Amino acid sequence: MSKSLLDQEPIYCVEQIKIPNGLPVLLKTFAKEVIRAQPTNLEDFALKYFQRLATMIKLDTTAPPPSMDQLIELFGATKDLEYINQKPLAEMAAHAGINAVAVENVFKLANFPSDLVDPKEFIVLLLTTTCKSFIAVMRGMFKLFGAKTGEKLPVPLFFVLVNHLAKRDKEIKKETIARLELDVKTLKKLKEVSIDDIRTNPIMLDYFKPDKTPLV
Repeated sequence: MSKSLLDQEPIYCVEQIKIPNGLPVLLKTFAKEVIRAQPTNLEDFALKYFQRLATMIKLDTTAPPPSMDQLIELFGATKDLEYINQKPLAEMAAHAGINAVAVENVFKLANFPSDLVDPKEFIVLLLTTTCKSFIAVMRGMFKLFGAKTGEKLPVPLFFVLVNHLAKRDKEIKKETIARLELDVKTLKKLKEVSIDDIRTNPIMLDYFKPDKTPLV
């Protein structure tokens, strides 16, 4: 019979403590995320954090990330769809030549709340597997979603995409996006924006220093 918590041997001295390998690094990383996110419910945050960590450990990292051309093709096939079920979306990704395991990895990591998915959110998450930094992802978004418009995005589309990114990218804060959305003097006057409009916006300057990331 397994022991209950009350049946466990009590710890009376330091000599009894055996710290498992990797525990200090794990706790330090978790503590950094807590400090950054400032969650109102620590237990719920911890549950989601370690569930996501467990999912990442189980991912098949041998899957090749999609190319920019494949992502552009997938966006072209889905750009008029507001929502789509995951199975047909996976089939469309396969038709564009995107590896099935890479698609499955994104579905696992995203943990979408329902079977209906905004294809733009799915494509943004696929892009993050190709671009390995925040700057690269931002520049990739304009190259991908602006492939037919000179790498410019309508302002509403830009905010849809960057909000999808902010859901899972710890580098960008939701407060920053909120400030951008209220930035009447610049973005609100534009019908469409380029990466340079975002890169040089005072609110975003800290995110693009130093901007030495090559175009994807």
